[in-house]
Amino acid sequence: MQLPWRAAPRAALSSPLTLVVSIATTLLLGFVVAAAVLHSSSAGSAALAYQEGRMCTQSVHPSLDGEGLPLADAVPMAARSDLGAVYTRIGRPDFNGLATYGRFGYRPDATAHLTAVQGGGTGLWVPQTIATAARVRVGDRLTGSPLTVSAIYADLAHPVADWWCSEAQDVVPNPLGGDGDSTSVIWVNQPSDLGSLPPEFSSGASVSLRFPTTAPSTLADAEALRDKGNAAVASLGLPLTRTDLLSGAITAARTSERNVSSALLPLVLISVLVGLAGVGTVTVQWAQRRHSELRLLWVRGASPLALGLRGVLELGLPLVIGGLLGLVAARLLLPLYAPGVALAPGALWTALAFVFAVVVLSLSVTVLVAAWRAHRTFQRRARSWRLALVPWELVVAGLAVLAWVRLSRNGLGTALKGAALPRIDVAALTFPLLVVLAAALLATRLLRWSLAWSHRVQWWEVPAAQLALRRLAAAVGPVTGVLLVGVLAVGTIAVGSSVAGAQRSALDSKSGVFVGATSTVQVSQDIALGRVALPSSLRGTTTLVGVSTGALVVDPATFTDAAVLDDPAEVRALISGLRRTGDTAPALRIGRAPDQEIQIPGLPLLKPVASLPTFPKLGTRGYVLSRDSVPAAEQVGSWHLWSSLPLSSLTSSLQAAGIHYTNVADRARVLDGLPFLTVEWTFGFVTAIGVVLAVVAAVALLLAIEVRRRQNAVSGALSTRMGMRPSVLWSSHLLEVGALAALALMVGALASFLSAGVAVPRLDPAPWLNPAPSLPDLTPLVGTMVSGGVAVVFTAAWLALRGIRTARMGELLR
Repeated sequence: MQLPWRAAPRAALSSPLTLVVSIATTLLLGFVVAAAVLHSSSAGSAALAYQEGRMCTQSVHPSLDGEGLPLADAVPMAARSDLGAVYTRIGRPDFNGLATYGRFGYRPDATAHLTAVQGGGTGLWVPQTIATAARVRVGDRLTGSPLTVSAIYADLAHPVADWWCSEAQDVVPNPLGGDGDSTSVIWVNQPSDLGSLPPEFSSGASVSLRFPTTAPSTLADAEALRDKGNAAVASLGLPLTRTDLLSGAITAARTSERNVSSALLPLVLISVLVGLAGVGTVTVQWAQRRHSELRLLWVRGASPLALGLRGVLELGLPLVIGGLLGLVAARLLLPLYAPGVALAPGALWTALAFVFAVVVLSLSVTVLVAAWRAHRTFQRRARSWRLALVPWELVVAGLAVLAWVRLSRNGLGTALKGAALPRIDVAALTFPLLVVLAAALLATRLLRWSLAWSHRVQWWEVPAAQLALRRLAAAVGPVTGVLLVGVLAVGTIAVGSSVAGAQRSALDSKSGVFVGATSTVQVSQDIALGRVALPSSLRGTTTLVGVSTGALVVDPATFTDAAVLDDPAEVRALISGLRRTGDTAPALRIGRAPDQEIQIPGLPLLKPVASLPTFPKLGTRGYVLSRDSVPAAEQVGSWHLWSSLPLSSLTSSLQAAGIHYTNVADRARVLDGLPFLTVEWTFGFVTAIGVVLAVVAAVALLLAIEVRRRQNAVSGALSTRMGMRPSVLWSSHLLEVGALAALALMVGALASFLSAGVAVPRLDPAPWLNPAPSLPDLTPLVGTMVSGGVAVVFTAAWLALRGIRTARMGELLR
């Protein structure tokens, strides 16, 4: 028999609702698959961008460095790179008889990146520290050389400008180091000037060869730059040490991309299965509406497979269009759900291939389900075997228990401290999602049982509630489906948002504890001895802290102004009570430190009088004593300024006051945050999937209301004709939809918050650092979900009442 090929696509237009549902189903299916591919690709690019942000821009390209070279050999070596620098050994240049330590250097355009204090021009540029110590003035001549001073410039100090970042170890002196250990650079105008230096500087030179380039945005570009750069550096044939920082960044980015991809795989597979189940449901509904036509075709000799192909002729084009729209939506919405917008070459084609695969699977499901339906209906009726009887919630709960065992034993599966980027245990990540799924299945089964017994409930004294309950019982299938998807949506959004937020706060907290404050610098003991006063611009934001082995010396009056603390009031009260009255100094015992008197070199005998579980810089082991308890400040190991200001603000104030410092630390850069970001990006996609499920739940609810439009119109119109007030009818629909939304919100939120609450502390990429991750403030999230639920409820109730208000009684009865 020849099937009506030409009429089938047009026949689909007779049921626009089916078309909309078919397109929406594969749109969401295509979106999830394409978004997973694009998200994984962008995660690799984002990880690369993060690593590059922690690198010096001039060190992205492979570079060369060498030390202990003859000056005559170092100069031509430096000339063979795009940006080569030569530094002489540290000596004692003499200008007018007051020789001090210094070194000479040349780097193209170096003087353009310096700040001249006096003079300028093309002669020697002398740093201000050397000029002050040796009483050098503009116009002075270097002894033993024809070179003269043309400018005095402000010394470079941390943090240096980006142009100097690769040279910081050579151009930034350590003012607290010993004489001759480090010094600022006296810059010459051209490489030939180095040949005019005194003979003592002719040996022991160092050289750096840099090749500035634009940082690559994708892993493919980075690998191409690395290979090309290494080949170019090797072709020079210089006996220098090669530095290839980009290879490490590429390896970390690849690992991060694999971690994200592997973590998303189970979620994507489950989403695909759910989407294919939705396609099967649409196909069953199509078969029910086309029952008469299919029976006629079967009587005329069509096989079940042919009837299945008939379903593809009607539903195939909407399914294909939906898949393509899903790909388009995934690409357009990439900035909203992905960690970056840079995609690897071919990522879109890969996403298209996966979308094509799921579209083919959707068409296959349509054929199989339609053929199975025809076989069951027209050839033989199969025995009833209902999937609803299988205790799926127990199966999922068992999987959740196994995931919890993995999570409790090894957390994320992270490696030990100092190892490479860890490989994340996917089973550990799935625990909170499995708990949400088990709760959703349990809530669905309990609701189905409750509605089956709801006919025994008599609430006619509250007619709005009674009518709402009866309508729910009459549509138990759509109601339980909406509840299932709604609980999954709420739970998935909550899990994704809470875990991602916990990772962000954990990185911030751990870096704060590791550094102690927003920024720190080491200063000389002159500040502790009172010989040098802190600038007024730092008062109220900065404190002086002494660091000895296993102990901190703090100033009770100012410590809480700068330190990163969970409870500043408690810490202030405890350290304010550390007043020394005898030979021993009262101290705070931190964490696992021994609760006994202890002698630390340079400090008095410490006697613990109180304790705290953790403390900035010390972590979970050490002691804290008051600065007033230290008899000799010069005996303390080192002194540091802790500040709540950014590092640039702290150092600029110190530079303006002429205070020397070294060993700077910035809270924003002290820790490698890529392990935290990997988990955050993974659960960020989980949040995106939750938003998709929320849209599915809302659309399903509104479609269910629209499908029951005529039924609601008849019952509503009859009820109003029998005397029911419109306000009661409005309340009834609000109760019906509101109860369903409230139940989904309550079950999803409780399951997600409880599971995330016990899982988040173990989802720790750096368990050797305190504090452990904790749930963030979830009030804004709950408020957003409640607001969205209220909007959906009122929209659904309005749709239900719209048919009643516009219904014509005569047409309804006819």
